[in-house]
Amino acid sequence: MRTIALIVISAALLAADNPPTQTPQKPASQKAADQKQKPKTLAQQRADAAAARQRQVKQATTRSAAQPAAQAASSVPAGATLVEPNLYRYTDPQGKTWLYRNTPFGVSKWEDKPSTTTTAPASTAPAPAPGEQVAVTDLGDKVQFERKTPFGGTKWVKNKSELTADEKALVASQAHAAQSHSKAAEEK
Repeated sequence: MRTIALIVISAALLAADNPPTQTPQKPASQKAADQKQKPKTLAQQRADAAAARQRQVKQATTRSAAQPAAQAASSVPAGATLVEPNLYRYTDPQGKTWLYRNTPFGVSKWEDKPSTTTTAPASTAPAPAPGEQVAVTDLGDKVQFERKTPFGGTKWVKNKSELTADEKALVASQAHAAQSHSKAAEEK
């Protein structure tokens, strides 16, 4: 029984490996059409290209009113002002201000809403919380801050002219602590 099964399986595999060698015959009408078809000359190719361009122009002139409106939404309006490279600001007739940005995928449009945050530059490290231990080191015209966090220590250096109010308070408290430490040392 096993040998019969093995023989049948191997015969099926051999038959699958050797497909029939006969190729299907084309109908006579198709053979005649293949023989009549010759490669196009350069003049015929140019005439075909000109006809295709004429069809495209005709289709473009017969577009509906919805298509130009959709196309206009995907481009920067004519009265838009350049804010920065590839970013434009436009105020529509209803009084809304829109921003347009040219991207590799087309034009992106969104409403310009006033920012509620301040325009001050972000510091390199977050401001320390009140009562948090921060080591302050004076480096001349710069100040180094060190703080221990659950994820490891954080260090940042800032110019004295760029310190925030919280950082100025830390520098002042550190200076006050240093003065009181030196007074205690003198008294001993």
